Amino acid sequence: MLKPGGRVSISDMVLLRPLPPEIRENVEALVGCIAGAALVDDLRRMVADAGLVDLQLSPKEGAVAAMLPSDDPMTRQLQDGLPTGTSPADFITSLIISASKPK
Repeated sequence: MLKPGGRVSISDMVLLRPLPPEIRENVEALVGCIAGAALVDDLRRMVADAGLVDLQLSPKEGAVAAMLPSDDPMTRQLQDGLPTGTSPADFITSLIISASKPK
């Protein structure tokens, strides 16, 4: 809950595009905050529906690579479930999300 004029800023994983069904249903991806992440467009709608304005989405460069190192078993499992020629960063990003409540 924000008072009028208040601001909120969080960091979260979001999806740039929908994940394949086998990843959305994967327990490790769900626990890793990947399978349950919102699409960027859905996030924009949720922020607007909450009555917040001045939405700013700032990518956290390198965050996906840091959170999903190539030698991690979950990363390998995730990569195996993605279409050939794509990487986790084609689907997942980390954003700093800022918005304000109107005065």
